[in-house]
Amino acid sequence: MIRNDVGETVWHSNEEICFGPKGWTLVIRAFFDDSGKESDLDNRIVCVAGYLAPDGLYWETFGQTWRHQLFKHGISWLHMKDFMQDQDEYKKLGWDWPKKKEVLDNFVAVIRGSQLIGVGVGVDAAAWKKIPKEVTKIQGDAQQFCFLRIMKMIVDRVKATLPRDFVSVHFDCDIAFTPARFHRFLGVREHDEDAKAYLKSFSVSDAKIFLPLQAADLLAWESRKELIRKIGGFESRPEFQRLFEIIPGFPADYIGEFWNEEEIENRILKKIKDGGQIDTL
Repeated sequence: MIRNDVGETVWHSNEEICFGPKGWTLVIRAFFDDSGKESDLDNRIVCVAGYLAPDGLYWETFGQTWRHQLFKHGISWLHMKDFMQDQDEYKKLGWDWPKKKEVLDNFVAVIRGSQLIGVGVGVDAAAWKKIPKEVTKIQGDAQQFCFLRIMKMIVDRVKATLPRDFVSVHFDCDIAFTPARFHRFLGVREHDEDAKAYLKSFSVSDAKIFLPLQAADLLAWESRKELIRKIGGFESRPEFQRLFEIIPGFPADYIGEFWNEEEIENRILKKIKDGGQIDTL
């Protein structure tokens, strides 16, 4: 609390005093993770997914309840690949599928109860490889294209609903993806005024410390599995459905895209043939 030039008492947060005036602007944090690598020839789907929410109550509620579940189940973090394949610290636990399902249900309940906004983009990597090289040189590989689409979805969402706010984007530490991803983050800010207005910071973080990245990992994993099942003509996994079940007082909020062969043909290849521009950001 300080006094202004006319002697009135006004309130300022410590963050505002340290880093400059922000008015009523809020920071919205977005945490994302990848599932599936395009370089893996056995991998059909590349997916980037995560969660978006304003700083404050949403992330505080999430952090407290997520940390409780880690303590309750005796694990240091939730990492889906190792968890599902009984690797690393999960190897000694000896959990069967019913136990794993129980644990996952507990973590999914945390996500739903925290009212986070889910965001996801998936690409059929096999179909993406059919795109001419002169296009992928600009749009990047399937991973980078997913990233560009995620950024567009965030910008569109914040501009439409919270136009005075801005976004801080966090990804898991990954030496294979981070340099190219950061380069594209700077690129979209340079070439798009809306992106420059809303995408204010980019960081990579340790998922063992930044708990929302563990939720992003869970969503990316389940989203990729879901898309693989769809391509194969199978029904959704119950675990994926549970992420989006509506419970009283906590409606599920999710925005997503899946770029399958038909979408790529109609929205990219056809536009190229017609001399149009591809809609990324």
